Order: sequence, then structure tokens, then C-alpha cells
Amino acid sequence: MSYVLAFLGIKDGQGVTTTALALADAIAAKHSTLFIDADMSGTGTAVDALHLNPERRGFNSLLGETPLTSEMLQREAIASRNPNLELIPGLIAVCGSDVVVLAERLQRGNALAGLCHDFVVLDLGSAWAHPWLSSARAAAQAVARISNRVFVVFQDSPTRMVRAVQVLKSAQPPKAELILMETRGGSLNRQAREALRYNLPDLSLATRVRWDPKQSMNAEDRGVPMPGIGPQLIRELQILERASVVLSPTPAPERPAIAGA
Repeated sequence: MSYVLAFLGIKDGQGVTTTALALADAIAAKHSTLFIDADMSGTGTAVDALHLNPERRGFNSLLGETPLTSEMLQREAIASRNPNLELIPGLIAVCGSDVVVLAERLQRGNALAGLCHDFVVLDLGSAWAHPWLSSARAAAQAVARISNRVFVVFQDSPTRMVRAVQVLKSAQPPKAELILMETRGGSLNRQAREALRYNLPDLSLATRVRWDPKQSMNAEDRGVPMPGIGPQLIRELQILERASVVLSPTPAPERPAIAGA
């Protein structure tokens, strides 16, 4: 059984993929990890961020498949430079279904439960604000059903904070932990926390991450996960401690070899 960590944002460009990749890479230092780029907006940025060749694999090949199985997912995985980290590339040049449909396809095929990885990191993009979304509330419930923990990444921009509050109020997520990306050196920290406490009292601010644009660009140029974020999230979110209760103590089956790895 895999421990599933889902990452979402309010809109594209708020650091969801960067944050999720950094965490996945840090977890993979000791645990087998599968990163699934399931952003249905069709941006497919995970392999681009790591300068990897998708090798014609990824969610483009899974659009017509229903239900989805663990074998189908593994078939689309590619190797990364981290020997414990595999990735399923995201959609390229097309837009997929909303997350309710995706979750149903994964559940019907028992896809995530059948994987042999210790951890699965799901990058769902802005799944609760997808253009085809019929119900943000139904989408939030769908994500909760397929994930052990759900993290919502958003920046401290005043306009984006307003949008975040609107989306989260509409979604009323039954399972969500907020990660605040501090883009202004923490100068809006107090205002952001007060806005969350006043508008979303039932949701917890799990942690804050200082966003360094220069460090982000340097990582992007080198094709590596952004340093520092992963270990911070593992520590402050107690990822390994909470996952240990769920992960089976028995050894996981051997992962199939990836062609061309």
C-alpha cells in the first residue's frame, strides 16, 4: 500500500509543481516514490522542470483508459536522476477531465492501492478551479477519497489570497492543509494568517515556505528540484511519522524495471 500525498493550487503558477517535486525528491532519499503529474490543465511541467524526456509516456496515453489500474500507471512511468523517484509525465497540449472523473477512474481500477511504491505524490494542479469543473465541493471530496493527505499551495499575494479564500470556501474540503508560499520575505505573513483565520477557521495553516525567485530560477536552469523545501516539508508536516502508521511493515514487491532506464 502506498501513502498518497496530493498537492493542489488555486490557479497555475503558484509553485504547486515545484513544491510537490521538492517533497517527492526528498522523500525518495530513503523511500520508493512515484510522482504523478495529474494536472488536468495540460501544462505537464514536471518533466520540463527536471529536464527529462517523457519518452512518449504519460497521461496522454491514459486519456481513453477507464478504469485506470496500477499496471497502466507503472507502464507510463519514467526514471529520474534520483534512483528512488519515478515520474508519470503530465498531459501535453491537451486538457483532461476534472478531478472527480479522474478520481473515479483511479478508484475503479484500484490504481493507487495497487502500486508498489512507498509514497505517491499527486500533482493535481488547480483541480478545484478546473474550467470544466461542475462542483468544487464534489472535487474536494474526490481528492480526499484518493489521498491520505491533501496540501493546498498558495502565495501571499493579496489578490491571490482573495481567490484562494473564494475557491476554498466553495470547495469546503474535508481534508486540506494549507501551505503558504511567502513571496514577499514574510512581510504579509500576519495579514495572510489573519485572512485565513477569519475566512477559513476550519482549515489549518500547516506551514510557511519562503519563496526565493533566484533560487527557483537556478533550480529550473539546472533541471533539479528546488533545494531546501523538501526536507523542511518532511520535518514540519511530519510526513514520515504520520505515514509510518499506514505503510505496511512488510517489504514491498519488487518494482518492474523501466525500459530505457
